[in-house]
Amino acid sequence: MFAVGVLAAAIAAQLLNQFTFSWELFAYGLMCAMCIEQSLIDITTHRLTRSVTMRAAFIGGPLLSIAALANNHPGKIGVMVLSFIATLLTFMTLSLASRRGIGAGDVRLAAVLAMFLGYLGATYVFQGLALGFIIGGVVALLLLVGRKAKRNTRIAFGPYLAAGAVVTVISQSL
Repeated sequence: MFAVGVLAAAIAAQLLNQFTFSWELFAYGLMCAMCIEQSLIDITTHRLTRSVTMRAAFIGGPLLSIAALANNHPGKIGVMVLSFIATLLTFMTLSLASRRGIGAGDVRLAAVLAMFLGYLGATYVFQGLALGFIIGGVVALLLLVGRKAKRNTRIAFGPYLAAGAVVTVISQSL
C-alpha cells in the first residue's frame, strides 16, 4: 500500500504542476483517484464498482463543463459527450463480441475515461484507450509466455484502461 500512496502523491504533484489551481485540477484529481481505487478493486475482485465510476462521471463531468465555460471553450463539452457516447457504444459492441471478456464495468469505466480524455481533445480519447489496450496486451502476453496465465485466465482489464488514461493526461503537458 505504501507504493500506492507514493504513486498517488506523484500523480497529484504532476496534476498540480500541470493544471495549477483550477477546475481541471479537481476534475483530473477525481479521475486519477477513481482510477487508483478501481484498479485496486479490480485486481482483487475482478469487478469494477459502479458507484465509484458513476461518482467520477457525475462530479467530473460538471467540473469539466464549468472549466470549459470558464475558459471560454464550450465546444469541449460536446467533445466530452460525444466521446462518452462513442466509447460506450464501441465498448458495448466489444463486450458482446468478446462474450463478456470485456465486462460491463469495463464498458462503464472506458466511457467515463473517454469523457475526461475528451475534454483534452478527441485524439486523447483514442490515445488513452489504445494505450490501455496496449499495456493490457503486453502484460497478458508476458503472463502467457511466463506460464503465469493460460488463454482462458481472467485478467482484470480496468487497471490497464486506467493506466492508459492517467498516462495520457499526465503526458499531455510534457
